[in-house]
Amino acid sequence: MSSEFDGLIGRVSRYIIDHPDDRDWWERGPALVGLQRFEDPEANRVVERWIDRAVARQSSAGYLANDERDYLGSGHVRVFTPSPANASSFGVALLNVYRRTREQRLLDAALLHAEALLAAKRTRDGGIVARLEAPELWIDFAYLMAPFLTLLGCVTGRAEFLDEGARQIEVMAKHLVDPHQNLARHVWCETPDHYPQSTFWARGNGWLVAGLVDVIEMKPDHAAADRLCELLRRVLTSLRERQDRSGYLRHVLDDPFAPFESSGTLQYAYAAAAAARLGLVESGFRDSAIRAFRVVADSVGADGGVPAVALPPGGPGVPFGKAPFAQGFLLLAAFELQAELRR
Repeated sequence: MSSEFDGLIGRVSRYIIDHPDDRDWWERGPALVGLQRFEDPEANRVVERWIDRAVARQSSAGYLANDERDYLGSGHVRVFTPSPANASSFGVALLNVYRRTREQRLLDAALLHAEALLAAKRTRDGGIVARLEAPELWIDFAYLMAPFLTLLGCVTGRAEFLDEGARQIEVMAKHLVDPHQNLARHVWCETPDHYPQSTFWARGNGWLVAGLVDVIEMKPDHAAADRLCELLRRVLTSLRERQDRSGYLRHVLDDPFAPFESSGTLQYAYAAAAAARLGLVESGFRDSAIRAFRVVADSVGADGGVPAVALPPGGPGVPFGKAPFAQGFLLLAAFELQAELRR
């Protein structure tokens, strides 16, 4: 089993390495962190090159990697002019490299991006908007933004970053997590007050639980930690209740005929396994995480690509394919579960 496991990790990693693309900027963040987990020398060199590229492309507005408007062919939006929240997806990988190398230019780049992020447009209660077209909060940024702010606070000792990381998750949860279903909707717009994308989308909930477990592990003694832990337990429990007997989560969690979706399933596997390791949920969540991981891992072909991924912006009506973030979460979940998977 150990050789099978190593072969899978090698194929999935190779797929990431062999598909560099400046245009998939925000999608690549989780893939970089996934590569870093296994501390493979070649993978680390590749990650460092991509981080160098993100710093080299840091815009006049301070955004890491890319601040370009995106035009989408499907889903609930067609135009996405990003706030700095999107490019924050590179931040954790960048800070991981900084912690190893202590290159001041990397920390300077992180701080420049954070300055742009803290100055970004917000909702009235302080949520950093996702795109400049509307005062919207997207649940995606519980992972793509909050762990960067938290880790930057840990690295610099600056409380404002730690507080902002927790605050952003709590503001998103206030508007997007349904108190009866304990699941997150995708997008909330402040004015007019409505949900442009209101479904309980699997990857949206995956972004939330993955972001929560990372933020809690980075700063377990933060004043908001108990509230974040309670939120994590509620959403993980609701996800486990909706897990199909196959191990998958469905693309829309409460639609019994929605297709199975790989990236949200892997995010759940990662967060459930990590939360159990940290003692935040009972140990049985690891069994659920293993089922989620294995059903997706068994679908990975010889090329190492993870199939059956709902493409951005996610939600009903989008095509399925392959995407860097799914590759990254397979690696992250595998790292968390390797003790069991190597047997």
